[in-house]
Amino acid sequence: MTIRDILVRVYTRARSAWNAAWGMLCYAWRGEAGPKTWHALLDLHCATNGHSTEILRRVMRGLKPAPAPIHRFVSQLGTFDAEALKDIADRIRRDGYYIFPQRLPESFCDEIVRGARAADGWTRLKGNRLETVPTFDPDHPVTPRYILPEASVWRISPYQRLIADPVFVNLSQSYFGGASVLKEVSLWWSPVTDGKPDEDAAQLFHFDYDAAPIWLKFFIYLSDVTDQTGPHVFVKGSHLLRQEKARSILGRGYVRIGDDEVRRIYGRENVVELAGKKGTVFAVDTMGFHKGKPPVSGHRVLAQIEYAMPLFVPSRSAPLPLPRQLEPALAEARQAYAWAFARYPLTA
Repeated sequence: MTIRDILVRVYTRARSAWNAAWGMLCYAWRGEAGPKTWHALLDLHCATNGHSTEILRRVMRGLKPAPAPIHRFVSQLGTFDAEALKDIADRIRRDGYYIFPQRLPESFCDEIVRGARAADGWTRLKGNRLETVPTFDPDHPVTPRYILPEASVWRISPYQRLIADPVFVNLSQSYFGGASVLKEVSLWWSPVTDGKPDEDAAQLFHFDYDAAPIWLKFFIYLSDVTDQTGPHVFVKGSHLLRQEKARSILGRGYVRIGDDEVRRIYGRENVVELAGKKGTVFAVDTMGFHKGKPPVSGHRVLAQIEYAMPLFVPSRSAPLPLPRQLEPALAEARQAYAWAFARYPLTA
């Protein structure tokens, strides 16, 4: 490495550090950091092998402590209290994921799917753009992933009841050790296409940096998912920061990774396919390497609920007003966990 290369690297890191620090000041002032800060923190994350993100987590926990104690509550997935959630959070800290032993009722999942089928405005991701596609037809798929816009997802009444379940906000709060805010809800279909992994459909191994410094995604299978119908694949333990084995990957930046390299670095035994019957719910720290396996038969219907610390939740830059018709359970959840719904104001 030449002196010029060293100077360029030092300048790049210093600029990223400055942008990150300025972004944190903006967050303290207005409650949200912008895209420039996100890119700076991602660059630092890759350059420091996750050390900068570890520091940022400590800073955010100090700025935004847990907003309320966790009381015993009843969920569609069981009955939980603070101790039970701590045990689950510890499992996620160790492995990177947790599969709930209890499933949602199949009839409830079918109700969400019927609501999704009645929706319109389906899209697909191409690069950084969303393109409109025809409504999903299992016999004539045109894209490896059909995405329902978030505003349309909120209009599905049973999905509102799903979001209202207190297990999501409380487990994420327990896992973060700080404030937990709803960032996004999603729903998509993954059909059989050509059998090749599609980058835009997240079918190659990658890590997320969605809402730094920490977030938790809840995946809900709305159809039976086997090894043939596109299970979520996760590399156990790869979410842990400052692992020496991750340095060679992070050093290349925010890139997709091939299966062979992942197995060589982390071991084939740690590449876990998370299949499950309809109604299966699992929480994943997608800082770890993961992908959606391309279906080779049938199709997969998946709902996703993401909670994060509030640093990059676009409550100010991209608020999403809720529909006028709210399920009573969702109205009660907004009242009980007002801070968690900061991005979702009521329609005037």
